[in-house]
Amino acid sequence: MIKTGLNIVKLVVTEPVNAGKTTLIRSLGDVLVICTNEMATDKVGALKEHTTVAMDHGICYPAEGLALHLYGTPGQRRFDFMWEILAVGASAVLFLVDGSDEQSQQELKYIYNHFGERTDLPALVAVTRQDIAGSMQPAEVATMLGISVEHVVSMDPRHSASSKALLLSRFTAAGAISRS
Repeated sequence: MIKTGLNIVKLVVTEPVNAGKTTLIRSLGDVLVICTNEMATDKVGALKEHTTVAMDHGICYPAEGLALHLYGTPGQRRFDFMWEILAVGASAVLFLVDGSDEQSQQELKYIYNHFGERTDLPALVAVTRQDIAGSMQPAEVATMLGISVEHVVSMDPRHSASSKALLLSRFTAAGAISRS
């Protein structure tokens, strides 16, 4: 059920393909999540059967009086025009990266720079798949991007409660979320 009379915050969730964006939005969603997934027909098909082509949209209520609207971008560069469209009116951006996949890490650099050149939104980078041996750690991702380690965290998109708490605390501290 969609609640009314709340402080609504728009958060863009972006990532290289297969880092966990759709999984995160589905796990956080407190109402029916809208996904524009289609059959992967290019090299993405080797990673997964479906891929986001326009956006994912979910709403969660992480705190009293707050509605967090999550807008997930497509992960492929050919849909990068959607990144800018979805960023309009956003309060912050969450970047996901698969810590176990070097290609994901390299693509994150492009996506991070793309947003950085076009927005000044508060940002958080979340490293997924930390349960896989040899995964890149948050400090290594921070070094790769040339940012402070305080802006990079570990996250398991499958775990709703810890992901909600992490987003709420980090984006509240950054001023992107106000609980008033």
